[in-house]
Amino acid sequence: MDRGFSDKIEKKFDSLTGAYERFAIENFARRLINENHPFSLILIDGDNFKNVNDGYGHKVGDIVIQIIAKRIMESVGEDGFVGRFGGDEFMVLLPDIVEYDDVWSFCRKTHRFFENFSVPDYPAIFITITTGLSRFPNDGKTYDELFEKSDKALYRGKQKGRSCFIIYLDSKHKNIKIYSKDAPGSNSMHQHNTVFNLLSKSDDFRESIPYLLQFFTTTLMIDHVCIQGKKSIVFSEIYSLSAVKEFSFIDNALVSLNLNKSTAVFCLNDVNNLSASHQNVLLGIFASQKIVSSLFAEISYGDTVYGYLRADATSTFRIWQNSDMDLLLTAAKAIGMQLHFQKKTLEDFL
Repeated sequence: MDRGFSDKIEKKFDSLTGAYERFAIENFARRLINENHPFSLILIDGDNFKNVNDGYGHKVGDIVIQIIAKRIMESVGEDGFVGRFGGDEFMVLLPDIVEYDDVWSFCRKTHRFFENFSVPDYPAIFITITTGLSRFPNDGKTYDELFEKSDKALYRGKQKGRSCFIIYLDSKHKNIKIYSKDAPGSNSMHQHNTVFNLLSKSDDFRESIPYLLQFFTTTLMIDHVCIQGKKSIVFSEIYSLSAVKEFSFIDNALVSLNLNKSTAVFCLNDVNNLSASHQNVLLGIFASQKIVSSLFAEISYGDTVYGYLRADATSTFRIWQNSDMDLLLTAAKAIGMQLHFQKKTLEDFL
């Protein structure tokens, strides 16, 4: 980095990755703030990295961290400074790069460096990154304020399905609450219990289902969640921050054609993958509704299929997590059970 910035950061480096140590990069951010110098603060986190350590061991995990760091540093180049924050988490500082279009282009470039990610001798390992960014002085006047904003943006990206970047905007992200993995709001057992509590609020689906769909859109930050019967959408909830406000029914025959029979789920991280199987009709339907990722969980009981619990992402691709699919499928099966014992169909609620 020219313009004299390299003389303002301590030459202390992480032994594993060669990136700056955490305290060096943090102190540099504070120095830029003290000098009232505009910059962007970026947090980058590897997605599903825990699976690498659990499945392959920490030695392979270290190799993956080194590859992640190398790709980040190559993407940043002379534009900024990269520090290892801990584990597979990194912080990037970009002096003088604060205009929205400029930081958007920078983040897009960084994410392109993670396309076709591969680890020598371990072809099954696939890593993506999620990025959260805030800007000084736009988003905060202290390091703690900036870090909090970047962390909220990163958290929003994780909730949207990972493998994306979020630029903090007060109008969109101010009220985001970050939960630890052990907090009730993010605990799987708590979420499953919430699903059953919401479904049992009332015997009338017209009262209980809207609460359930609202829970999914806000907790999982999904743009659109709906329940569709045989020929139409019966219940629908659109997330307040979704850029798309209109969604329509998708033919169940097209869905069942792709359903995984063992899990009763049809999941698409990227709807464009349908082109490989020449499903241009379904791909066109998704495109017309600006849907880029979608998931369908079968609402059924025994051999009777009532419809689907459907979740759509629009602005960025969503990598559906096992926890997402598990929660949505649990809700779908619970709905199917209620319909069976109430001797009703979804069309009874139109």
